[in-house]
Amino acid sequence: MRLFWLLILVLLAGLFLYLNPEYKTRLTELASDTGSTLSPAGKTARLYKWRDAEGLWQITDQPPPVDIDYEMLEYHRDVNVLPQPPQLQEK
Repeated sequence: MRLFWLLILVLLAGLFLYLNPEYKTRLTELASDTGSTLSPAGKTARLYKWRDAEGLWQITDQPPPVDIDYEMLEYHRDVNVLPQPPQLQEK
């Protein structure tokens, strides 16, 4: 019987979100902002690229030790970082 009421509740919630898409958008944004592990805001990831003592590249979310040159990289969630396929490029 509890499963029946849970199913009814889920169906009503789905119907509500279907009829009110602005709430669905707000819930999706809220979930994506708090669910990111790359940054607290969930919108930008800040990474540090540097070479260790052995000359190997390191990419981390924490700055390297003091006195090591590094490059700071920022990736935005809403930007495509992959190159455009050749068939879609303008000629």
